[in-house]
Amino acid sequence: MSRALLIQLARLGDLVQSLPVLTALHSANPEQALDLLCPSPLVALGELFPCVERVFPWKGEQWHELATKRMTDCEQLLVQAKQNLSDCDFPMYSLAYNLNNHPRGILAGHVLSDRVVGPGELGPLNQTLPAWAGYLRQVAHDRGSNRVHLADAFCGLCQVFPPSDIPFVKAPVVPLPLELERLVYGESSTVIGIVLGAGDADRRIPLSVWQDLVAACAELIPESYLLLIGGAGEREAALALENRLPATYLNRVVNGCGKTSLPELVSILNRCQWVVGSDTGPLHLGAMCGARAIGWYFSRARVHETGPYGIGHYVWQHQGGQPRESLDGHEAKTAGSSSAYWPVMETVHLMREEQVDSTTNEWDLWTSHRDEWGAFYTRDDEPEETVLRRKDTWKRLSQLGNQDFKVEVSR
Repeated sequence: MSRALLIQLARLGDLVQSLPVLTALHSANPEQALDLLCPSPLVALGELFPCVERVFPWKGEQWHELATKRMTDCEQLLVQAKQNLSDCDFPMYSLAYNLNNHPRGILAGHVLSDRVVGPGELGPLNQTLPAWAGYLRQVAHDRGSNRVHLADAFCGLCQVFPPSDIPFVKAPVVPLPLELERLVYGESSTVIGIVLGAGDADRRIPLSVWQDLVAACAELIPESYLLLIGGAGEREAALALENRLPATYLNRVVNGCGKTSLPELVSILNRCQWVVGSDTGPLHLGAMCGARAIGWYFSRARVHETGPYGIGHYVWQHQGGQPRESLDGHEAKTAGSSSAYWPVMETVHLMREEQVDSTTNEWDLWTSHRDEWGAFYTRDDEPEETVLRRKDTWKRLSQLGNQDFKVEVSR
C-alpha cells in the first residue's frame, strides 16, 4: 500500500483548518494510507483526526538549533540531521502534500517523499509557486474581494476539492480534572466556551469585555455554564477575570485555563453548545468539535479567509479591522482594531436564537454557509457577487495548476 504525508508545520489554528483537506484526500483516494507531520506540541491533537493513520512530530526548536549551530564539520552536521530523522522512524512516502510555503516544509517534503504537491513541487530550489500557493500569497498581501476560505484553499493546493461533508473531531475517552468532569458528564445544561487568549497580542479581547459577556450570559441564559479556555499563558488572566466577577456568578464559571491537554480540551469542547473568541486556534477547534462558534474578528483577522469552518457559525467583523476596496479596486488603509463598543449583548441574543441587526456600532455580522465550493460567509443571508465567483476561481486555478485533480472541475 502506498503512503502519503500531509505536512502542516504552522500553529494550532492552521492545523485545525487542515482537517477538511485531510478528509478530502482520504475520500479521493481511500486506498492510500495518509499520515501527518505537524509541530510536536500538536501531535496529540493530530492523532484524533479521522483518516490519519500516523502522526509524526516536527521538533522545530531542535531543527532550528541544528540549522544555526556553528559547525566546521559538514559531515557531522549531516549525521545529526539524519539521526533526527531516523529517530522518528518515517516510512517511505510516494507523495507528500506540503501546505507551508516555507523552506522547512519544502525541505521536509523532498527529504521524506518521492514527489511533492504544493510549495516546492517543482524542486526544492525552484521558487515558482503552484497556482493555489500563489493565490494564497496574494490574498495574504492584499486581501481584496477574496471569498475562498483558507481550509478550502488548502484543498486546492493539494489538488482536491472541498469534502462533501464537514469533518468533526470526536471526543476521546480521557480522564478530566474533577471540576471539568462534572461539567462534561453532569446534568444537561448550556455550556459556553470562552476563549480568553490568542496567539497574537493584537487579537486579545480585553478582560472588561469578557466580564460583561460572562455577566450577561449568567443573567440571560438559564442553566448556562461559562468555561474559561486557554493555556498556561492565560492562567493569570482567568484568575483576574474571576476576581472581577460578583460572587453570585462564580458558581456558573469553570476555569479550565492551563489545566487541560489537547485531548482533554477536545473532550470538553465536544460538550460545548457555543464557543466565543477572537480568530484563534481553540475557537476553530471548538467549531470542529461540533460547537457553534461566534468570533469577534478585528486587527488583521478576516472572516472570509479564517471564519470558523462549517454551517451556522457567526463572526462579528470590526469594520476598522477589515480592508475595504476603493472604487479603483485598491484597498483603503485600515483603521485601528481598538473599539469602545463590543457586541456583547448582540452575541448573547444570538445564543438565545434571537434576531439581531447585521450592522451595529462598527461591527458587521456574518453567518457561515457551505456549498460544493466550500465554506463562505454572508450578511443577511444574501450571497454577494464575489461569493458566486468562487466557482470561477476554482476553475481558473485548477486549470493554471496541475491537471490531475482528483475530482472533475465540472462536478
